[in-house]
Amino acid sequence: MIVSATIIESLYYILKKIGKADKLKLILLLHLSDKYSLTHYGRTITGDVYYATNLCIVGKNTKDILNFDFSVSKDYFLNLIEKVENYNFKAKEKDIPFNMLSETDKEALDFVIKKFGNMSSSELVELTHKYPEWEQYKDKIVKRECVDTIEILSTIENDPLESSKEHIEFIKEMLLDKLIDRIHNIENNKDVEIYGTADELFK
Repeated sequence: MIVSATIIESLYYILKKIGKADKLKLILLLHLSDKYSLTHYGRTITGDVYYATNLCIVGKNTKDILNFDFSVSKDYFLNLIEKVENYNFKAKEKDIPFNMLSETDKEALDFVIKKFGNMSSSELVELTHKYPEWEQYKDKIVKRECVDTIEILSTIENDPLESSKEHIEFIKEMLLDKLIDRIHNIENNKDVEIYGTADELFK
């Protein structure tokens, strides 16, 4: 419920700012917003699960929502967003408080909208192909490859997301410390869950 509602509010926030957009553009703008948030603040906005496909990096839940292949929060989506001609989406005229988005979430979304909002889907695909989380899988992809969230903690030379290698290393160390704390809590028989991947740390 929380993941779906957060993704829906994020999509609505983007569409309110840029007008109409197709599915691929929305998927990539939201991915870049997640990446900005992760590399600057140590967590993604959406908590989505990412895959490398032959075309690009895709957030599974975001894709499902834009394909109407979901049930949780579906009424919320239909109340805020509509599908229009040529496979585009646009925001309905609604006034919502964006309760699922923090101030840093909005900062990440605003940064990405300002920096990349005028780019086409194909230009966004080209941009995201430069990052190692897709590039490392490009010759291995059969259908899709799961991308652990920690792999999205990456940067490139002259990174348009303005993420430095030094800060990313700091974020990685911080998240590793959190993981170690969780392991210690389990060993001390405290009532804390631990997961098989690092992804839960980034939600």
